[in-house]
Amino acid sequence: MEQKQTERKHPSVSIIVPVYNVSLWLDQCMESVMGQTFSDFEVILVDDGSTDDSGDKCEKWAEKDRRVKAIHKRNEGPSKARNLGIQEAKGEYLVFLDGDDWLDGRFLELLYGRVAEADADMAECDVYRVNSETGIKTYRVCSGDMGFQYTKKERMKYGYTSIWKCMFKKELFVKNGIVFPDCHSEARAVYALLVAVSNRVESVPHALYYYRVLRKGSLTAKPRSSGEDGNAIGIQALAVLLQNFKNTGLYETYEKTLQEIVKLKLSDLLSMFFYRKEKADYLQLAGNYRSFIRRMFPGALDYRYITWGGYNLNRIASYMNFLHDPYGRFNFSSLISLMNPVEGEFSWKHKNRYREIMLRREIQNEFWDILEETAPHYLILDFIEERFDMAVFGNGFLTKSDAFDGLEALSANGETIGRETERCRELWEQSCRQFIGKLEKQYPSMGIILVKNYLSEKTGDIYSQKEYPNLEEIRRINQVLTGYYDYFERNCKAVKIVEASKGRWYFTDRQYEYGAIPSHLNEIVNREIAGMIERCMEV
Repeated sequence: MEQKQTERKHPSVSIIVPVYNVSLWLDQCMESVMGQTFSDFEVILVDDGSTDDSGDKCEKWAEKDRRVKAIHKRNEGPSKARNLGIQEAKGEYLVFLDGDDWLDGRFLELLYGRVAEADADMAECDVYRVNSETGIKTYRVCSGDMGFQYTKKERMKYGYTSIWKCMFKKELFVKNGIVFPDCHSEARAVYALLVAVSNRVESVPHALYYYRVLRKGSLTAKPRSSGEDGNAIGIQALAVLLQNFKNTGLYETYEKTLQEIVKLKLSDLLSMFFYRKEKADYLQLAGNYRSFIRRMFPGALDYRYITWGGYNLNRIASYMNFLHDPYGRFNFSSLISLMNPVEGEFSWKHKNRYREIMLRREIQNEFWDILEETAPHYLILDFIEERFDMAVFGNGFLTKSDAFDGLEALSANGETIGRETERCRELWEQSCRQFIGKLEKQYPSMGIILVKNYLSEKTGDIYSQKEYPNLEEIRRINQVLTGYYDYFERNCKAVKIVEASKGRWYFTDRQYEYGAIPSHLNEIVNREIAGMIERCMEV
């Protein structure tokens, strides 16, 4: 290992940048650092054995500014690069920046100002996630939901676990022996512990970090070179997290929260890999996760369930204290298409991989096969997707959902049945009776939970909300949904009802990352509804 050294006083902040083959983006990253309004910092560029000219660029930046140190080492992964940076850091506070990302010019000024003023051990800002392919950026709030600030335990569980939008006292790492493990999802191994050992955590409610997503060659979705099993991704990181809590004597204090964290983070990883892995590998990954949970938390409840309904139902279910497996998701479909499937084969494709999978499930009528395969304890459903019109294909139907609109190379006969027509109502009621009858006959022991979700009429936050401009249309659709919910409840003897819309905060978060549209709610009410569902499961 060689390094370029320059005499300097101890800075307030050390910025640690692991660098591996990011030549195309490193200059933008470093320009954002050197343009900071706060100047009392050092930069430690750790070239992790790059095979492009990233190492040369590190040297050039070190030559330009005495605050920059370039370190070169053999390739061992970002965790060891960060750990080396921590050892070399002279600053009282640490910042971790990825070499393909960049900072707002006020990042250091605002975060350092907040930790210094509050005498905090840690502060974090909001984030822009920037799509490398389209340039589109989405806002990610890290401090809480809709103006409610996270408590310490909520931040440990729900906080955005990435450590690069944070500023930490170096003492947190040194005093508690915290290092990044050499595995996938390494931030999950340390984030909750850093929050737990901090005397105070502050938030800066501005997006000051720009995180580049969908970059070709990124390590985010790949196993580390340490040889970690690709079908056990994330397990090592969470095992380290649990052990570190034991090492610091905090395990008993946070045991319940840690169980919830493990289930939530593994569910997040399943969502990431559901459409990236082949079926056999994915099912092995999910099985390994369940085994890990049983091993770490003997006696933990492990209900398996299938969700049928809108995408927001996935968000709701992910907050239940179970492993949320997207293999059991069915979105963008309706009971009409389920009970009246299209026949024959035809060519089609979709540019969105997740939507393609969901549409394939509808077109090939896979619900019953997956129900038989997974043998779930519960079916959890809402009828949000029943707001869409129906496309006719011979004697079968497809749901003209948001995903359907993105289908390519699909030929239809052109007939559409409007959702608000009498014909559609009669067809839905007939399909509903057939659906209930088949469930009662073939799966009499499976629990059925109907979540009465509706399109939200308002968007906003805890301080104010405003009605959607198409409120009249929303109310018409919700009236149709009310008829469906009532009909299902009257005809299904075994159903348990969750009155989701009765919650105080039943509206869309105006800053929801994927768009403030009526079929999305907010994370506060999503968690409340998750609790209602769990109570129906007699947890």
